[in-house]
Amino acid sequence: MKFKSLIVLFLTVSFFYACDLKEKDANVSVANANEEQKFSYMLGVQFGRQAFRSIPPQVGFQLIEDYTIQGALDAVQMHRDTAAKLQLTSEALGNVSSKFAMVARQRMEAARPDSLAMATLEPMQLRQLADSLIKAAPIETSAPGAGHSVQVTENSSDNEKFSYMIGVEFGNQFVAVGEQFQVSLEKAYFKTGLLDGARINRDSLYVLALPEDTLKALGHRFNEKAKLLQEESKKKMQEEQQKLKEKVASLAGDTLEDGTPSKINYSIPMTGILNKVENLEPYANQAFFIFYYSTTCGHCQSAAPKLEAFASKYKKEGIKVLAIASGGNPKNAIRMFAEAAKVESMELLLDEERVFGELYGDGYVPKYYLVYPDGSYKRYPSFDQNLEEIEAELQKLLKK
Repeated sequence: MKFKSLIVLFLTVSFFYACDLKEKDANVSVANANEEQKFSYMLGVQFGRQAFRSIPPQVGFQLIEDYTIQGALDAVQMHRDTAAKLQLTSEALGNVSSKFAMVARQRMEAARPDSLAMATLEPMQLRQLADSLIKAAPIETSAPGAGHSVQVTENSSDNEKFSYMIGVEFGNQFVAVGEQFQVSLEKAYFKTGLLDGARINRDSLYVLALPEDTLKALGHRFNEKAKLLQEESKKKMQEEQQKLKEKVASLAGDTLEDGTPSKINYSIPMTGILNKVENLEPYANQAFFIFYYSTTCGHCQSAAPKLEAFASKYKKEGIKVLAIASGGNPKNAIRMFAEAAKVESMELLLDEERVFGELYGDGYVPKYYLVYPDGSYKRYPSFDQNLEEIEAELQKLLKK
């Protein structure tokens, strides 16, 4: 989950990608851990060390460590178990993110160098002065973390909610790194690392469970592994793209002038998110509407509530609206996207094998399709701008 915020977590290592997340007892021995467990710990240290130092000057208070760690663990669990949920809704997290983005902007404005400094200092000196002014601004302290589980509710303080939200970002990053490196990461070691990252930020004399040179060597080994994995991933992607092109060529049938199929092929594979749909066959011989999107697309996020209202309106008339996520979107991200848009009437599908996008898309989202009972369709580039035309077509169909 990405939140609209000025907060930038600059991580000191360049780690990039599904991981088998194991959970063990919270009391872990890092010194006797295996390579992947140590890597889990190292990520926690780096995330914690950097964020617990860099974020407080931006928002004016120390992150509440137990809430941050709880957010990280909840996010990891949600990736591992699709039935698991965060303790706060996407809407609540978005609201607190927006609030503290404003706080960060205000603190940044207050720390802006005066006109004399702007006129006389070099750019590097100005940046250093601005940084020092931000760091000098008052910061509300918080108690050290104890690693205890905490409950976060709508009645929790904004500081607690924000700390939890930052933890969710940690957890998402942790999972993404595991996916990139194709390793089994353990959240118990990650938790220990987060705690140690926070502690060493409070006390520079605090001794980490692994020496700094060990962490540095570990990071180097995994960065070398990343280079090999990137080359393998690139080769695999090229091979998969060629296979996809061969597969869709046999499914296209008659095509329009732009090369896209003239009709919807109902046999193309689909993955149902909340049902057992395996293709578009259940929707054959009827009119329906398709909203093709990506969970990370801002325009898609903005359009989704409008599509939900549209779906609710026409559901009574027997017109279904299919919200089809493009290939590569994780199922939990789709579920969160739907939760944020308060989806109840749209049917959630995933173009997991990327066939629909290859056949009917152009590489850009969102896209909108009105499908007629005979399988022919019209594609619309905009929902807002084309809504009158879409509804006029639907009214024609409903009168038949």
